[in-house]
Amino acid sequence: MQIKFTYYKPQVLIPGIGLLWAFSSWILAKFWGYGFLQGIGPTAIVMCFLSIYDKILWKYPVLNLMTTIPNLNGHYEGNISFYWNEENRTKASKMEIKQTCSNIKVTTIFSKENENSTQSVSTEAFIKTDEVGDQYLYFYYHNRGSCKDGDTLDPHDGMNVLKIMKNNNSITLPGYYFTNRNPQTKGCIEVSKILKGEK
Repeated sequence: MQIKFTYYKPQVLIPGIGLLWAFSSWILAKFWGYGFLQGIGPTAIVMCFLSIYDKILWKYPVLNLMTTIPNLNGHYEGNISFYWNEENRTKASKMEIKQTCSNIKVTTIFSKENENSTQSVSTEAFIKTDEVGDQYLYFYYHNRGSCKDGDTLDPHDGMNVLKIMKNNNSITLPGYYFTNRNPQTKGCIEVSKILKGEK
């Protein structure tokens, strides 16, 4: 997966890369002498470190000081509420977020008793921080719909905007969504992270 530097702090990243490259070069020169290995070795070490950092290390305290985003990895549960056919309706929502420091993927399953469940998968997701420091998860998604047993939910695309609310270890994502269905549908959604031991 490609590393993007959108969520990295340049004031930490650039000096950090410089120090790691210099230290790697010194170590290689000390043990192997100057030569071909010292020329490509520090660059290879830096790239290897960035790859591991982007996938794993960025999640941990202190090491996450190089990033600007929270770790949202995990499973969430909640519901959506919407108005359809002159009725206020709700559906249960289960959301899974998979995240590296560069990329985010959101999968959501909607279900209701006596109805077939449907699944939305993000096609693009990103986090924005506003001028006062509040952070929001935006994601475009595609839902394949359902035509089982008389269902009439057609395939459609949409967008979610969720505020990231953290309180110690708990994370809640309240917000809204809208679709490109005709007529257009929209509503509210709120999910909370399921902590280990709760289920």
